[in-house]
Amino acid sequence: MQFKTLAVSLLGLMWTIRALAETTTFSPTQGVDATLILEGSKLNIAVKSETHSESRTIDFEAENELHMQFDDFNFDGAQDFAVWQLDDGMDTYHYDRVFIYQVKTGTFEELQPDCGDGFVNLRVDKKRKTLLSTYWGMNGPDQCITRLTKRKA
Repeated sequence: MQFKTLAVSLLGLMWTIRALAETTTFSPTQGVDATLILEGSKLNIAVKSETHSESRTIDFEAENELHMQFDDFNFDGAQDFAVWQLDDGMDTYHYDRVFIYQVKTGTFEELQPDCGDGFVNLRVDKKRKTLLSTYWGMNGPDQCITRLTKRKA
């Protein structure tokens, strides 16, 4: 009888964990469907179109809760996404990983900032077509300006 109780408890726990997954479906461009499933520190990405299909999993090794944000981060008209979390200390900063939809390949590729190790406190400046973030230089925090219009796709 104890085995049956344990089995039912484990099944209930597995169902609860699966229910905590955040699923989002969107179209980066016309005719393309992307599904993101965020489960704990893992993100499953599935992209489907008439000519291409891709799926992969990214492990974020995150201790804090992950969140998703959608925007056109490289100003090309396609919908991109970022996954962010608050820092492990006093929740002062948020760390972002940005994924840009590549129309030619039908995949999402991770974008790196022009300075620093990653996007910290990311802001999108649509007027100037830049991404603004914070990085730490020799004298403390400084602003990083990432210009994507000069980069090749």
